[in-house]
Amino acid sequence: MLAEHQDGEITTPNAGKPVGAVVSALAILRYLASQDGAVSSIQTARALGLNPSTCFNILKTLVAERVVHFEEAGKAYRLGSGLVELAGSALDQVGYTRLIHPELERLAAAWQTPMTAWLRVSNARVMLVDRAEATSAIQIHMRIGHRLPLLVGALGRCMAAHAGFPIDEMRRQYAKVRQDGPQSFEQFLEEVEAARVDGYAVDRDGFARGVTTVSSPVLDAEGTPFLALSAVGLTAQFSDERVAAMAADLRDTTQRISRQLASSFSPFPHHRESTR
Repeated sequence: MLAEHQDGEITTPNAGKPVGAVVSALAILRYLASQDGAVSSIQTARALGLNPSTCFNILKTLVAERVVHFEEAGKAYRLGSGLVELAGSALDQVGYTRLIHPELERLAAAWQTPMTAWLRVSNARVMLVDRAEATSAIQIHMRIGHRLPLLVGALGRCMAAHAGFPIDEMRRQYAKVRQDGPQSFEQFLEEVEAARVDGYAVDRDGFARGVTTVSSPVLDAEGTPFLALSAVGLTAQFSDERVAAMAADLRDTTQRISRQLASSFSPFPHHRESTR
């Protein structure tokens, strides 16, 4: 629980001597990560119970440091490109890049399909942190730093299968996902359970018409998902046989990575916090 001092700073009880401004800045970043779009300083302050002036000054500082982007037209804030650099450095320092990128390159070459790595940045969002391109003439391109709802497509089934969300929370998040071919929530739950058993999920034309994604999660030492590896391509290029073989390869790869990483580091210590 956050506690506010008279000067607007926020501290957490029983946490030694935290620096209020740092705690507030992290709360702001996590709040921005949970939002679908840019939000105002006043909205952020109200949502977090911060002093409006304190919130505004912290946001200005975060903009100056490029971890938050200010949209002049709407006078609103969203996560900035500087966070992508930080995420990339963090992944590299704990060995994720060393383990994951070669696997993405191998998978892309083996299946002639773009491969992507999505980092869970909050209880509501994932961010593209790595990719490997294929040599095929037609492929789908996404930029590093692109963010998506946590429960989107095949990777969303994988995340939901291991995140331990209550049904009501999954229903709330799933209802907010914009999809070309949305399935009922009941069907979504069935596919979540299948992903839990199979170790992978497939989404055909659901999130985007004409696009198929195949995903498998990387789990930490506690069995909680913090990354998902995904293949993405045109549905016309993905036969049932090809999807089944690709999914098995992805599953074997993520399970191997999970075993290699689980014993040394739990990378997402705040993933059980609720989002507003």
